[in-house]
Amino acid sequence: MANRVLKWCLAALLAMSLVAANAADLSQPSSLTDQEWDKIREHVLLLDKVSFVPSLLPVIMKHRNTIGLSDDQTRAFREWRKQNYQHMVNIMNDVIERRIALAKATLDRAVENSELVRQQQAIIQLQEELLRIRLSCREMVVNTFSPEQWSNFAFVMEEYPNLAGLMQ
Repeated sequence: MANRVLKWCLAALLAMSLVAANAADLSQPSSLTDQEWDKIREHVLLLDKVSFVPSLLPVIMKHRNTIGLSDDQTRAFREWRKQNYQHMVNIMNDVIERRIALAKATLDRAVENSELVRQQQAIIQLQEELLRIRLSCREMVVNTFSPEQWSNFAFVMEEYPNLAGLMQ
């Protein structure tokens, strides 16, 4: 049973890793279409299992007109993506690969507990780095959205069941 669970976990992590690798293709600096933002969002939803902070930028950019983003805000968000997206995907891929290695190592009798703890700590450090990147995006949203934009954003969030409960 434990072996079957481990195989399932490894298969799921491998699938997420493959999606993450494909997501890196969308890191070009030009403006993205709504369909490309949707594709990023699909990839990031799978990758969100690596981070505890949801990825809202694809939703914001897809609905920028409904939210009422200014040209300056739109440029700032595009620049943030240009500066951070690839690094964020790389970290997520690294976390996934390290999780797979940790899962395998837990069933290797030759691996000491202290090594497993060290591997877990490395994963936690990567997740903290990912959190800091995502919080920099959050900071832009929090510092630039007007009350009307927050209201519009809450309306848009209702279209996303996995995010709808986040706005109160």
